[in-house]
Amino acid sequence: GKKEEMTSQQNEPNTDNEKDDESLKNQEGGDDLDPQDPKNTSLPTVLRWDGGGQNVMICGTFTKWKPIPMVRSHGNFVTIIDLPEGDHHYKFFVDGEWKHDPKLKSVENEAGETTNLVSVRQSDFEVFQALAKDSENAVNNADKEYSQDVPQTKPWEKVSGPPILPPHLLQVILNKDTPLSCEPTLLPEPNHVMLNHLYALSIKDGVMVLSATHRYRKKYVTTLLYKPI
Repeated sequence: GKKEEMTSQQNEPNTDNEKDDESLKNQEGGDDLDPQDPKNTSLPTVLRWDGGGQNVMICGTFTKWKPIPMVRSHGNFVTIIDLPEGDHHYKFFVDGEWKHDPKLKSVENEAGETTNLVSVRQSDFEVFQALAKDSENAVNNADKEYSQDVPQTKPWEKVSGPPILPPHLLQVILNKDTPLSCEPTLLPEPNHVMLNHLYALSIKDGVMVLSATHRYRKKYVTTLLYKPI
C-alpha cells in the first residue's frame, strides 16, 4: 500500500507520489505556518533523531513537507530550525523509509498516518533570555558608570513584575494579639526572617504608619514611625 510505495526508493523521498504528498500536506496547520512570514516570531528549536540510520532527513508543516537533511552528531541526527509559536507536525525520512519517533509526542491524522508533534512556546525561552541578559550585563561591567539614563528595553525582553511576597513575611507581629498575662508593651519573639523588613499600615486619617524590627544581641526592638500625609 502507501507505506510500500513511499519506501521503494533507498536514497531520496518519493516526491512523485502525489497522493502521499497531498496526505502529508493535509496535516492540521500544514499550510498555515510560513517560516518566512515576518509576522511570526521564530524561535530556535532543536529536533533530534536517535533511532539510527545512515541518511536521515526531516520534513514537516514548517518546511511545507519538503525534506531537509539532518546533521550527524555523536551517533544521533540533529537540526536546529527557527519555528514560529504553535504546534508543528513532522516526520523523519530514514534510509528511504518514513518514520516517526515513538518516544516523542505523536498524533495520528485521518489517513491513519502517525507524525510527531512539537509545541513551540515563547515562555519556554524565558530562561535563556534571562541567561543572555546576565551574560550581557557581565561584559565590560568595569567600564560602566552610574548615570540618570534609563536603559533601553530590547523588543524580545519580557518586563517582569516584582517577586511574590514570601508567605512567612505575612506574619506581622504587630497584628498578633498580646496575651493578657504579658506586658502590653512587649511583643512575641519574631521569626528571624521578619528582621530588617519595612512594614507599612494602610493610611488612615491622613497618617501612614511604618514599622521595622531589628535585633541587638539577644533583644529585639520594633520601631514605629507615624508620618502625616
